[in-house]
Amino acid sequence: MNIICSQFKLNETLNIVTKAVSSKSSLPVLEGIYLEAEDGKLKLVSNDLEIGIETYIDAEVLTPGKVVLNAKMLTGIIKNLPDERVSISVNDNLMTTIKAGNAKFEILGISHKDFPALPEIDASYSISLNQGVLKNMISKTSFAVSHREDKPVLRGCLLEIKPGKIRMVALDGYRLAMRQEDIEGDFDPISIIIPEKALNELSKILKDDEEVLINITGKQACFICDNFKLITRLIEGEYIKYESVIPKTFEIDIICPIMEMFHCVYRASLIITNDLNKSPVKMKFFEDTINISCETNAGKVDDIILTNTKDANLEIGFDNNYLMDALRACDGDVIRMGLNKSISPLVITPQEGDNFLQLILPVKIR
Repeated sequence: MNIICSQFKLNETLNIVTKAVSSKSSLPVLEGIYLEAEDGKLKLVSNDLEIGIETYIDAEVLTPGKVVLNAKMLTGIIKNLPDERVSISVNDNLMTTIKAGNAKFEILGISHKDFPALPEIDASYSISLNQGVLKNMISKTSFAVSHREDKPVLRGCLLEIKPGKIRMVALDGYRLAMRQEDIEGDFDPISIIIPEKALNELSKILKDDEEVLINITGKQACFICDNFKLITRLIEGEYIKYESVIPKTFEIDIICPIMEMFHCVYRASLIITNDLNKSPVKMKFFEDTINISCETNAGKVDDIILTNTKDANLEIGFDNNYLMDALRACDGDVIRMGLNKSISPLVITPQEGDNFLQLILPVKIR
């Protein structure tokens, strides 16, 4: 193999492809990136057997060929080369020479025959979606994914597709995040659980204006956008019946400005310096005010938001980080906050519509 390509473009692409490289494996080939040069293109593939990423960049292919190179070493070399065109050549013994400017490296490659090919997805279900919409859905929900080993179905986001609607949901037992959009088309209902890692890496690939094609089989999903392809295993199992935990009616229904609430909670969090003095942020609703307060070993803080609380009279506590995560995920200038008792969850929705929902369980106030 002998090629010449842009150092900038190769470095930019490697930063994405390396996300699907195994960091520690008994098989050295899984710690590498597969390179294949042919017909004016350099194909790059990574595969850790859970997710795989494939993409192409333009290259001047002097001699076609294939090789696997250690990902950590390759990315380190390319990143630190002069910002010029890079020459990569591989001899019959897999000795790979990388040159740019006056810099020259020689590293030993691995046979491409040992690299596991990405699975062919014979999609039984396909849908095309705006990349910006999917990227937004991921960012508004994935933070609520559980990291518990004993509940694998919660270690990813539920993606539900129904006629006229697509919805993404994540929950970890203490909070729930949901984002949905209207879509055109009479799609058959389907539900899949996509691992958090795959979603996070996909969001780095997605842009705002183009379309992404989603192909789904029984155990895998493939996302194709621009010149990137990401394939992931799906999490098997039945997702929690999350709709049953969302209250349908509320004793307290308040409209509140998002940024004012966020800044009050953030200021209250400044005296929570570590887990030893972790205390809930308290909200007290009364007489057209929301009193935000917190008290720890380091000190105490009080703040007030003026809004129409109607006849509300309730004091309730929440984890500060869960509150801030939920508020960050809200769109618009104001939100609707629904509450019942001090032991019931807080539900945050738009003032109008139903494109997002955040639910947070309260923390017991000492």
